[in-house]
Amino acid sequence: MKRLIATVALLVPVGSFAAAPQMKDGVLADERGMTLYVFDGKGAPDAKSCEGDCSKNFPPALAQPEDKATGSFSLLPAGSDGEPQWAYKGKRLYHGAMDKKPGDTHGDGLNTVWHAVRSN
Repeated sequence: MKRLIATVALLVPVGSFAAAPQMKDGVLADERGMTLYVFDGKGAPDAKSCEGDCSKNFPPALAQPEDKATGSFSLLPAGSDGEPQWAYKGKRLYHGAMDKKPGDTHGDGLNTVWHAVRSN
């Protein structure tokens, strides 16, 4: 039974979380404390701006179906399946695969188009 529970826990999507993102140590983060990024380039993120596969290097910050938009946070459809993606002030939020622990901001400034959302 323990093995089954552990297996099910591993199947939970990494990009999902149960609450709106929040500022943590001056940077917008998900409930696990992982930094969230916005894309400030023209058009949609592409292989050049993402250093390869965008869905792998900058996966969308997906919300749970029961999550609700609040304040500066909205939910936008992500991809063809329509899963809800968090957005901050109208800009879609993404995780950075290069961040390995809470508080990392390795994607900040990448190719001058990826930026961690910081408190002012």
